[in-house]
Amino acid sequence: MSNLSFEQQLIIAATQAIIAKHDVVVKDEVVASLLNLELDTLKNKRCQGDKDIPKYAQLKGKRVFMASDIAEFMVKSKKF
Repeated sequence: MSNLSFEQQLIIAATQAIIAKHDVVVKDEVVASLLNLELDTLKNKRCQGDKDIPKYAQLKGKRVFMASDIAEFMVKSKKF
């Protein structure tokens, strides 16, 4: 097994925890709660392309947040 940095290990652990609790695709309400934002604020930030929220993916024409992207954002922005 390769040596992973502490940050990479933390991202993996956070991703696993988010998936265990919320699934791979995380609902907007959950993301807003994790980031201490109102739902409307999160949606506005996503529409405006703000960089202070996790990146999102397009699935079946919808913008969704993936657990791995949320975990990476939280670790790198120290939102834990």
